[in-house]
Amino acid sequence: MTAAAPPAPSKVFLQFEIGKDRRIISLDDLKKQLKSATVKVYNPSYQHKLTYKGFWLEDILKMNHFPMGKEAQIVFVCRDGYTALLSNGWVGRHKWLLAYGETSGPWTPLVQGSQIISPGPWYLVGSKKESFGDFPWPYAVVGIKSVGSW
Repeated sequence: MTAAAPPAPSKVFLQFEIGKDRRIISLDDLKKQLKSATVKVYNPSYQHKLTYKGFWLEDILKMNHFPMGKEAQIVFVCRDGYTALLSNGWVGRHKWLLAYGETSGPWTPLVQGSQIISPGPWYLVGSKKESFGDFPWPYAVVGIKSVGSW
């Protein structure tokens, strides 16, 4: 099996939801508004180092006016319906990169059950391999939501 080809950059989008406010922004528009960054990190899913390109999570949240109080929670919505909840207190400066690709070329395929998939269009990776143990990195992210405390 081979992974599906990732969408062309102009076709990569990310949905944001804060309360009743919903909007979609393209990768191209994010590149115009934010500075891209790279992170080389050991990825436990692949068992080797990969270099990702993307945007710092705190910059994306700030640009989209996400609530940043202690009670704020960030939900990452993945293509397959999986959701991952990250407490706002875990964000930190340059701790998480919302990757839109790898510097070496197309996404390295991931094995998910019996399928081989692309981790794109967005993959939240930690800047340190230890972060994976605290918060397994969600892949195939298509949206980010803000919710209050449970």
